[in-house]
Amino acid sequence: MKDWKETLKEEGFAPKPTSNILLNNAISAFLYKHQQQYTDIQSQAIQPIYSGENALLISSTASGKTEAVAIPIAARISENRKDSLCIYIAPTKALLNDLHKRLSVPLHRLNIQLGIRHGDKPLSSSDQKLSFLLTTPESLDILLCKDSPFLSKVKFVVCDEIHQVFGSPRGLQLLFLLERLKKKSGKEFQRVALSATVGNQNIVSEWFRGGDRPVRIFLTGTQRPLDSEFHWLDEPNSLRNVIQQSRAKKDLKKVLIFVNSRRMCDDLFLKLCNFSPYRVFVHYSTLEREQREYVESQFKASEFAICIATTTLELGIDIGSIEVIVLYEPPQSVTSFLQRIGRGSRRTGKTWVIMTPKNNLELLQFCALTSLASEGIIENTPPGQFYSVLIQQIFSSIVAKHHQRVHKSEIEEICNSFSWIQPEEIHLIMQRLSSQKYLRSEVGWSSSYQMGPKLESLYNEMVIFSNIPNGESGIQVFHEGRRLASLPLLVTQLRLGAVILFAGRYWEITSVGEFRITVRLTNPVSSPIRPSYGKGGGNYMSSIVAQKIKTVLSGRANLLDFSLDRATENRLKTLRVRIPSESFEGCILQTRHASKHFYYNFAGGLENRILQILFSKFGYSCQLMSNAEGIAIYSDDPLDFSLIPDDNVQIKEIIRYHDHWNSFLPSARVGPFFGLLPPSLRKKEVLSQIDYGCTISNIIDMRNRRVISISDKLF
Repeated sequence: MKDWKETLKEEGFAPKPTSNILLNNAISAFLYKHQQQYTDIQSQAIQPIYSGENALLISSTASGKTEAVAIPIAARISENRKDSLCIYIAPTKALLNDLHKRLSVPLHRLNIQLGIRHGDKPLSSSDQKLSFLLTTPESLDILLCKDSPFLSKVKFVVCDEIHQVFGSPRGLQLLFLLERLKKKSGKEFQRVALSATVGNQNIVSEWFRGGDRPVRIFLTGTQRPLDSEFHWLDEPNSLRNVIQQSRAKKDLKKVLIFVNSRRMCDDLFLKLCNFSPYRVFVHYSTLEREQREYVESQFKASEFAICIATTTLELGIDIGSIEVIVLYEPPQSVTSFLQRIGRGSRRTGKTWVIMTPKNNLELLQFCALTSLASEGIIENTPPGQFYSVLIQQIFSSIVAKHHQRVHKSEIEEICNSFSWIQPEEIHLIMQRLSSQKYLRSEVGWSSSYQMGPKLESLYNEMVIFSNIPNGESGIQVFHEGRRLASLPLLVTQLRLGAVILFAGRYWEITSVGEFRITVRLTNPVSSPIRPSYGKGGGNYMSSIVAQKIKTVLSGRANLLDFSLDRATENRLKTLRVRIPSESFEGCILQTRHASKHFYYNFAGGLENRILQILFSKFGYSCQLMSNAEGIAIYSDDPLDFSLIPDDNVQIKEIIRYHDHWNSFLPSARVGPFFGLLPPSLRKKEVLSQIDYGCTISNIIDMRNRRVISISDKLF
């Protein structure tokens, strides 16, 4: 194998200048406010990236990862601005907008033209000369379809928040786009990925490499010390009281509250509005650009402010200094937990986190998540085999052609880097799309396909460039001539003068049309119309969280560094009293309630779903415990765990048998084109998201566990 330095030279990268002037200029431009002092990740990564190495940077939020990448790449661009391009890809428009603000000044100092392209910001003709492009995977797909000539000079690709797309349809779309970009430029380019939280870093680096050149991993301390407080919430002790008490003890001007749903965002807004001296804002994914930027700028500018958010603010959007993170509900994974708490105390050495359990299960989840985060233990995610993305890329490849025709061999070529995609599977997909009138077989052209009428319709609606699952359909809401949102509202609610609460603001309906309304901002009312959002979620509790909950219950988890209020301590003690005094390590807790047999196995949600399939095969009516699917299962009759096969292959075959894969569909990450796949490939896509080795091992472990009786249900 060639030395990577020789490969770089062949691919058109100039050797490193004998002088460090260009690099020093870039350091000065980016770090002038910090007296040019490096953070840990910058000390490790700047020089190797400047030398041309592919890299995966894993470091905590606000540790300087962006500058660790931008400095060396800007220095390399400065060698030849005319023929160099860095494409910086991030998963959200809000994050890109924030990056544009942060990078524009230092890049301007270096005379490097910066551009941004996403759904809210199209490129202008002058942007063809840019050397640094910020974009999303979807917008890069569109640029490739438009055959934008400046893309051919790409030498660097940076992928931010890589954990947000790894193991998802968007992640595979990203890899496909990099393959198409490589084909367009005619050469390999330097690849760099960034993340604050990656569980299986070696798998991610291998997944991202895309060629012979390895991806070097740079890892620094991914978690600042936690100042964690637990406050039990009930009616007498409301969230307002918790914030007031905290404000009395510490300087508390900015509060960021995370919840798990849009509905809960608006619920909390109603509880916290008119909470002097704070201004209260709401931030979630369905906000249009105008609303997102309003919330972000107003929150940052306000002296005292509270922002209630879903997952959107888990990402690295700079909304200013935040003194405390409040987790009103526990997230579903350690990865999400770390992302959320990483948003706080960005300018101090400690992360101040307040957790507000409202029931026993939330308390145990918070304890487990905090313990795992402190220990640096994160879930592993399989890369997945997302055949539905291949459909999206077939569509994109067709519309990219002037004659709107693609040959099967062209699709096979872009699939060469994905060994799990077989030529016969490509043929099967294209034949199915042809039979469904998305494609049209060309007469006289073997294995050549043109755009069919259904694909033409999708293209006209501009929905073929995304692998993000379709959002909720609903009533189109417009404000001052611009689309505000699509809201799930009942037609019977749509009347002139009615007021809707959405995104923490009140909107009065001023006109009603067919499936659309126009609104204007108005004053708060006592009983506004509320959108009927779905419950969302669907993710299983991971096995590491479920098993840590068991450790917490046993009293073996180290909670000495946690600050628990008296009500929380008492709840935890009461729960532990109900557990047998003997060690229940390697045991399953069993109780009977309302003629049902409940088994607390702390296996994890995916494992319990598989156990349900196994016991159903053995003739039991086994179910997962509602709201605690990762903790317990129950049955009409006592379960015999010794029936579980002691054979990985046998369990794997049972999982794959017939329609069992449908059981995992609700929690699978599938894109909008999943339904167009042949059934056999739908099954493969869903089952590829199971980490069989770890999962089946956990299940087999159940067969030898002793069952211990307890007096009553735990929750």
